[in-house]
Amino acid sequence: MSEALGTQFHNQLIKQFVNRRYELGYTLAQMDDILGVAKGLVSKWEVGMRRPSGFLFCCWADSLGCELELKEKKELK
Repeated sequence: MSEALGTQFHNQLIKQFVNRRYELGYTLAQMDDILGVAKGLVSKWEVGMRRPSGFLFCCWADSLGCELELKEKKELK
C-alpha cells in the first residue's frame, strides 16, 4: 500500500469517523467498549498508529450509525 493511500485513508475516512464520534458525544473509552476492542485501540485508529481490520472497520461505521459506500474515482485529466 502506498503512503499516499495511507494518508488518503486517514485524512478522508478516519476524520469522518472522528467527527461522527464527536457528534454523538462518545468518548474513546466508550467506543472501545461498544466495539469490544482493547482499551485505547480506537484512539490508535484515529491518530493513524494502527488501522482497523475490514470487519472492525464495518463494525465501527455501524456503531456510529453510518454505512460505508464505495464511490468510483473521478478520472484525472
